[in-house]
Amino acid sequence: MLRLHSLPANDFYGARNSICQRPPAPESIMTVELDTSGLVAGDTAGLALLSSPYAWIGVVKSAEGTTLQMLDTTGSGGGRRDAPATPAKPPTIGPANPPTHLWLLVHCNFDTDQAIFSWSADGKEFTPLGNPFTMTFQLTTFQGVRPSLFHYNTSGQPGGYADFDNYTVDEPRARGIEREIPMGKTIVLTSGADGSFLVADTQNDKLVNVAADPNRPAAPQNAKVQVIDVGLGRVALKATNGKVVSAGASGVVLKDLAGARPGTAESFQWVNLMRGDTMLMSLTNHQYLATKPNSPGPVTANALGPTAARKSGAEFKWKVAE
Repeated sequence: MLRLHSLPANDFYGARNSICQRPPAPESIMTVELDTSGLVAGDTAGLALLSSPYAWIGVVKSAEGTTLQMLDTTGSGGGRRDAPATPAKPPTIGPANPPTHLWLLVHCNFDTDQAIFSWSADGKEFTPLGNPFTMTFQLTTFQGVRPSLFHYNTSGQPGGYADFDNYTVDEPRARGIEREIPMGKTIVLTSGADGSFLVADTQNDKLVNVAADPNRPAAPQNAKVQVIDVGLGRVALKATNGKVVSAGASGVVLKDLAGARPGTAESFQWVNLMRGDTMLMSLTNHQYLATKPNSPGPVTANALGPTAARKSGAEFKWKVAE
């Protein structure tokens, strides 16, 4: 158990004995068991995300009683020493006189930059409190958010104590997602944005995407491409007609190499993302193959990188063709 004695502070950002850590990405859930029976008037203790702005969920003790609260300082200058004076946002008030023994939880999703604070009376059933908090990376505090256990007193004097126990960090997507490059295999690529298929337009010698047919879920025959190993984690993609995907000044086309080895235009760096999806970087311009979401047409090689939600059209899912 960790016992934190409160020290004087005006707010969480000024608290002097918070303990914090870096949160794992792409998703992590921090939970802590809290006993507040040692709190006195003026004390606030709980679980926070330290940053600028910051947010926390915790128990506030006053002369009038005890409340469970969630505070989000977004838009109020919270955490910035040089921020102009702006009205503080009121906290979200939870149950009055919450149990002295309870659990606090914050669920951080760094793909969406959203964090949800919750609480529980039994450590099993959790109830969200307040709106999702938008996490930001900024240079005011030189990092992103940091989960923190904290306890401070606003009376100007040291206060009581809070006991923290069973702090856990769960990582739902930490392992088992990375996939090997399917060298030598025939695969089907679909857009993570809309589920459309990448297919070889053999009549016009172009690589295009076509919308998935809900009545025919199987991939069309011309969506199958063979993955050819060209070394250093780079691949070439061969269509069923024997032509190879090539990215150049004329766009992304199908090219007959006549037995020659794939060159720079036909080589793509295979990039695994943490969700198990993939990007393909053209070696001609170091930009990525991409589709236009919900707009079937020619595939381009001009995407600059992934988006947090994996919905830009440059992130692809793949499976071995049946």
